[in-house]
Amino acid sequence: MTDKKGHIFIISGPSGAGKTTLIRSLLREMSGLRQCITYTTRARRPGEREGIDHYFVDEPAFTRLIEAKRLAEWAEINGYHYGTPKAGIDAITAAGGNAVIDIDIKGAAAIKSLYPEAVSIFIKPPSASVLRERLGTRGETDRLDKRLQRVALEMEQAPRYDHVVVNDSLERAIGSVKAIITKTTASTRSPGT
Repeated sequence: MTDKKGHIFIISGPSGAGKTTLIRSLLREMSGLRQCITYTTRARRPGEREGIDHYFVDEPAFTRLIEAKRLAEWAEINGYHYGTPKAGIDAITAAGGNAVIDIDIKGAAAIKSLYPEAVSIFIKPPSASVLRERLGTRGETDRLDKRLQRVALEMEQAPRYDHVVVNDSLERAIGSVKAIITKTTASTRSPGT
C-alpha cells in the first residue's frame, strides 16, 4: 500500500476508433498504468484473453454482479452487457497505480459521477469511412449498421470530455494520450519526487 493514490483515465469513443490498440500500446510504454478489466456478455473475439481483455460472463452471472452492486457502471451496448468493477478501479488507485478504463459514453458519465477527479479522453476516428472500414474487418457485419447508427450519438458527446484526440495516426494519438497522462500525473507529484 502506498500513500500516493493513483489517477483514473477514462478512454471512450466509437467502436473502431482504435481504443483497444491505443490502450495496449500505452500499457506497454507507460509504467504505473494498469487497465481496469471490464465484464462483458459478448463472445471473445479472435486473440482476446480472459482476464486480460475482459472477463467474459453469461447473462445470469452479469445479473448477479448488478444485484450485488459490484459494478461502478454497466450498460447494454450493441446487444451485449458491459460493466466496470468498482473493486478493480479502487485496487489499482489505492496501490498508487493509474487506472485506465475503456468504456462507452454512458459508462464514462457514470464513472465521472463516482470519481469526479477522473480524466476523460475521447478518441475520434479520422472519418466515417475509415470507421466503417475498421468495423467491417471485425466479422460482425450483421451488427455493422447498428454500430454505425450509434456513432453519431457518441460523437455528439465528445465536447463533454476533458480531452479529445483524433486517431488519424496511431503514433500521434498514442503520443497525445501519453502527454495527457504525463501532465496529469506530474501535476500531482509533490516537490522533490
